[in-house]
Amino acid sequence: MSTTTDTGSSKVIQPKWYNPKYLQASNVDSHTPVLKLYNTLTRNKEIFIPLSGGKKVTWYCCGPTVYDSSHMGHARNYVSTDINRRIMQNYFGYDVKFVQNVTDIDDKIIIRARQNYLFEKFVEQQHDTISPDVITKVMTSLLSFISKNLKLTGIDTIEKYEQWFSSIDFEKEKLANPKFPMYTTSIQNAITGLRTKNEDPTTFYPLIKDIFVPTLDAELGSEINDPEIFRKLPRYWENEFNKDMKALNVLPPNVTTRVSEYIPEIIEYVQAIIKNGYAYATTDGSVYFDTFKFDTSEKHDYAKCQPWNKGKLDLINDAEGSLTSTTISKKSPNDFALWKASKPGEPKWKSPWGEGRPGWHIECSVMASDIFGSTMDIHSGGIDLAFPHHDNELAQSEARYDNCQWVDYFLHTGHLHIEGQKMSKSLKNFITIQEALKTYSSRQLRLCFCLVQWNNQLDFKSSLVNEAKGCETTFNNFFKNVRALYNDYKHNVDNGKFISKKLGSSEKELLKNLEFAQEQVYSLFCDNLNTPGVLKVLLELISKTNSYISYIGADLRIEPVLDIVNYITDILSVLGFPSRQDNLGWENVESNTMSDSNSLSSVEDIALKYVKALSQFRDEVRQFSIDKKPYAEFLNLTDKVRDVDLLQLNVSLDDRGDEQGALIKFLTDDEKLELMKIIEEREERKREKELKKQEQARLRKIEEQKKKEKAAIKPQDMFKDTNLYSAWDEDGIPLKNKEGEDLSKSVIKKLKKQWAAQDKLHKQYFG
Repeated sequence: MSTTTDTGSSKVIQPKWYNPKYLQASNVDSHTPVLKLYNTLTRNKEIFIPLSGGKKVTWYCCGPTVYDSSHMGHARNYVSTDINRRIMQNYFGYDVKFVQNVTDIDDKIIIRARQNYLFEKFVEQQHDTISPDVITKVMTSLLSFISKNLKLTGIDTIEKYEQWFSSIDFEKEKLANPKFPMYTTSIQNAITGLRTKNEDPTTFYPLIKDIFVPTLDAELGSEINDPEIFRKLPRYWENEFNKDMKALNVLPPNVTTRVSEYIPEIIEYVQAIIKNGYAYATTDGSVYFDTFKFDTSEKHDYAKCQPWNKGKLDLINDAEGSLTSTTISKKSPNDFALWKASKPGEPKWKSPWGEGRPGWHIECSVMASDIFGSTMDIHSGGIDLAFPHHDNELAQSEARYDNCQWVDYFLHTGHLHIEGQKMSKSLKNFITIQEALKTYSSRQLRLCFCLVQWNNQLDFKSSLVNEAKGCETTFNNFFKNVRALYNDYKHNVDNGKFISKKLGSSEKELLKNLEFAQEQVYSLFCDNLNTPGVLKVLLELISKTNSYISYIGADLRIEPVLDIVNYITDILSVLGFPSRQDNLGWENVESNTMSDSNSLSSVEDIALKYVKALSQFRDEVRQFSIDKKPYAEFLNLTDKVRDVDLLQLNVSLDDRGDEQGALIKFLTDDEKLELMKIIEEREERKREKELKKQEQARLRKIEEQKKKEKAAIKPQDMFKDTNLYSAWDEDGIPLKNKEGEDLSKSVIKKLKKQWAAQDKLHKQYFG
């Protein structure tokens, strides 16, 4: 099964993939969806058939290299893998044996452990002081760091660097070198430390650490030989990784393997590869894999995951690690280390080739093979590991067993970007899992990962987070509403009320919607574990159920609604969202004052605050009755017990029509605060409305007073102004102006109209 890709300059042939031997076309019903997984080895969705021919599945996952905090890239990979694993186990019923490693021997770990140790010792020796010698040494380190990492010459002062930095196009430099922001941040921190050196040593040393530790390592790193120094760092970060995974509700592996516990097996594995003719030792005591010999073998292919990257020396050299010797003569630049001769300042173990340590790629091959042997069903990891790491794993394992296919299905999770930018620990632009969990709940993060297909790139940005929060709100509201309806139903039954259970056309339609959703979910899970599509189906089912609840009112039949909420809860549980004990929705992720499973409070302690609210309400109703308060005051009292007393206890009452009682809902603290905010906004609008009403009444009163004052003037006296007129008739209507001239008919007509209006106004008030 080979494919051809045009890379622009040449054709790349996808190496042949062999169908698992148990896959028989006659067993596949073309009308029934079957599970298909996107297989990196074919770049297609392939029907999944385990090697066992039944339900047993072998699965190896590339674990963490433990030298620093786990970040959101790790979260994306391990949570998405966890979701896939749960679907395979809990939905399709596979018996998955899941193995995951811990890489605790690696160039990054060695360097970080060495540098941390040397820096801590250096700072301790300074006794909380910053001597002139330290300043000179840090300044020299800074200039060396600038020269080495930014490839600049002639920069011998801070001022010259700042002049250069102010003249560049930062974004252009960033495009040319992705590590540019990381380097310049470290440089700026050191400059800040040097300029504030006399203020506080505890601030100074952390600021200069990044540019200073390479100097310490170059001077003293070769003297470090205590094995405990190299064990301490990965031991700590392995524990922190496990805490992060627990916080994200990631299932632990069935088997965890550590590289440091597999040194004898690694040596034996390398010996077998040499014996099969696919590896060779070099003069320094290292062993390299012969990629040319392997790739030219009729039964083998090199670079099965990403054949277009074969020969990319930048990727190959980066994966070899910064401590790999560049002076040893390899047969080909493409060859990679299976065993590295240890230099001073590195951990070491005895081997047939001399004292050394394992290469990065060989580690996973040995640990996975120790558990699963010469073949396995699934291997997973982040897409950034596909070449050369996973391609090298495949090559050395197939060389070891001299077979054609070590892994049947390679599942690679997509990259994680933050607002469009790729996140990388090596670039120091990462968000740690613990930092993310301060802003988002583990449920919200898992929803984000469910909303994007596991093998696609995921851009962690505000729009995705908002979509996840919108989904969470929809599920929360639905579960809360159904639980309230169910509690209301049980209350009515317990009080002897007859409730019909006969299903009408609306309920039958609802059950059809459920059946259709179940079919869609099965089809979507079969289609490469399509979680975004599944969430969409569940949300559509909720929308249809909400429409039924709204339409049917008091005639609601609870059983089909419970069927739906149970199904949705089951599917969410499959995706890794823990469900409530009653299976009516998922567990709350915030604290809830309503209950605490670990509480030792007595029934009286729990019930007292609710009974007290009821007692206070009774007291106030009783007093209102004694005082013969108006009807409106009683309504206000019911609003108070709903919006204040019970809400403070995390209980909300939703008023309903059709002679139905209020629907009781139990709220989380966050939901209570949100509802209190809504009520406060509503009350503020009422207050504004009342103030506006009072102001309008005041203005009306003023206007009325003005009107009354005007009405007090008799119509016969209203025109008796000698400055305007000189003659009037018997009603007081002017006939001549002040000069004694007769007024025109039109003017007299207008004055009569005004007189009539005043006469009407005067009679209105004074009769």
